Amino acid sequence: MDIIKPIIVTDSVLTSTNIPENDYAEWASGTTYNINQKVISVTTHRIYSSVINSNTNNDPTTDDGTNWLNIGATNRWRAFDQYISDPVTNVTSIEYTLTPPTGSTPSAVSLFNLKGISATVTVTDSVDGVVYNQTISLTDNRNIIDWYSYFFAEQVQREEALFIDIPPYIGAVVGVTVTQETGLTANLGQLVFGFLTDLGATVYGTSIGIEDYSIKSRDAFGNAIIVERNFSQTVDFDVRLETQTARKVQKTLAALRATPVVYLGSTDVSYGTLVYGFYRRFDITLETPSYAFASIEVEGLT
Repeated sequence: MDIIKPIIVTDSVLTSTNIPENDYAEWASGTTYNINQKVISVTTHRIYSSVINSNTNNDPTTDDGTNWLNIGATNRWRAFDQYISDPVTNVTSIEYTLTPPTGSTPSAVSLFNLKGISATVTVTDSVDGVVYNQTISLTDNRNIIDWYSYFFAEQVQREEALFIDIPPYIGAVVGVTVTQETGLTANLGQLVFGFLTDLGATVYGTSIGIEDYSIKSRDAFGNAIIVERNFSQTVDFDVRLETQTARKVQKTLAALRATPVVYLGSTDVSYGTLVYGFYRRFDITLETPSYAFASIEVEGLT
């Protein structure tokens, strides 16, 4: 089992992108806004909606909610806002170039809620040039087993992509591209790049599921009332580790108690053990002098 500790993406890290930040007009002092009018701030990279009429000279970036409602990240920055279900969208392709902070050596990239035909990650060093270039197809053909399924089976779309063999180059630039068919819309829910850390070996017995936030109730006559809402992925990891590393694993997880990270049970994303979120709890049993077993309950972000 591995985790990816994310590098926080700031204006200095996001070097370039083909996603414009023009969702709405930028807020301007002296301009009067009416209720439900929306503006953006290129400083906070957020969208704000006016909650009053005659809204003048009230800066939404410092407002306490009296005049403006912060409704989310701009399209450009949705890839880094920790909301998987609210993706960046763009016609034909989504492109980001990221320059890690000085001294950082990211070794993994994970992409979530994808829609497209392929995802590509490149790493470019200032001296050696392109040192990594890998493309993953987002079409899953494992259900194509004969000619009948070739013509009639439902085409399955991969929604996640994982790149964990990135060479450690200090100061190298990371490029991420999601490619869609020409004229169609590409999606990218979250882009996480950072440091790959090994915790132990995921073993069988690990279970996957979801936490559903939909409302399901019945009225006085027994009729079902269903309101569909978001859900989060859940994984209960069973992990074997060396007993002498138990304290290290405990300290690593304790430091991440309030930090969403990528938890990776297998390099095969079809197992459903790739999740970006936080752990609810963990327990480490010191089974023998040689091996310990950990149970880590993880809930993904929505």
